[in-house]
Amino acid sequence: MRVLASLVLALASVDAATRVAVIELGNSGTVRRTTAANEQTSAEGVASFWSALHGYGRKLQHAGMTVVPDMFSRPESGVVVGLTGVDLDNMPNLNSFMTSEENGVVGHMEVHGQACQKMMRNVKNVEQVQHTTLSSAFESQASQAGISGLKMDVTTDNASDVDMQLAALLHKANEEAQNSGKTVVLHLVVEEDDGAARRRRLARRLQEDGEEGEGEGEGQEGGEQDQGEQGEGNNNQNNGNNGNNQNNGNNGNGQNNYNNGYYGYGYYNSYNEWVTPYKTMFQIQYFNVVLWTSIGLVGTLFFSLYLFVYMPLMADTLLFGESAKVAHDD
Repeated sequence: MRVLASLVLALASVDAATRVAVIELGNSGTVRRTTAANEQTSAEGVASFWSALHGYGRKLQHAGMTVVPDMFSRPESGVVVGLTGVDLDNMPNLNSFMTSEENGVVGHMEVHGQACQKMMRNVKNVEQVQHTTLSSAFESQASQAGISGLKMDVTTDNASDVDMQLAALLHKANEEAQNSGKTVVLHLVVEEDDGAARRRRLARRLQEDGEEGEGEGEGQEGGEQDQGEQGEGNNNQNNGNNGNNQNNGNNGNGQNNYNNGYYGYGYYNSYNEWVTPYKTMFQIQYFNVVLWTSIGLVGTLFFSLYLFVYMPLMADTLLFGESAKVAHDD
């Protein structure tokens, strides 16, 4: 029975996923969107981002993530809102927050499986709330310094109310943070219901299969029309495949550079060298930190040498016989 239960849980978690939306409320600029295109990460990676942004613990943020904290600005508060049992099809406002980067949404992260509980363990102060007390609990948590959390179970009965409350809550909190000149970062952790996640993935696969079927149908129609030139077409196709393989290799390397937070947009030149004319925010910040740290250290060194060379010299009593004079006077 244990083996069967484990197998059922494993099959249920295949299609399950936990998405995280990072939303800035108030003054922006504390969180930066990187050039990484892959939103996949782990619960430990999300925890490392929270630690780097809000300054608790000593965890180094994982590399290749879609969002990173700014090097010079920090938010006054951070609130993690964990929602479980969510069906995004019944919550349009929440669906827009989790799929688009608008209305203060800086970026998204996705963790395989049901990982809301695991992520919430990295937040010390987590409060279990109901949908009727969500707004008041969020206002209380947002007024505190550091990072705190709220957790709530979403059902089919309260899904509509929770969706409307979230939209009104974010609008009100954004206005209050702007008026007070503060920055509050909301980490919206959404764990979809197993059935909803499976249905969404199935619809995505059907859509992809439909697009592939349309492409194959168009290829067959073109082949029927051009049967007389099939031999020449096959030769051209082979040549094109060779060129595509070479280009795919270059594009693969370019995608790796593109996903790396250090590199910006660029291209490969005729010598197969990666060329980028842009400077990313990371490069600009890193250059300024190294530059002004070096200038400060060099300035401190020369100032110390100046004080050492021109320091005042006091006459030594033993060398100048001052002690003897004092004894003779007595």
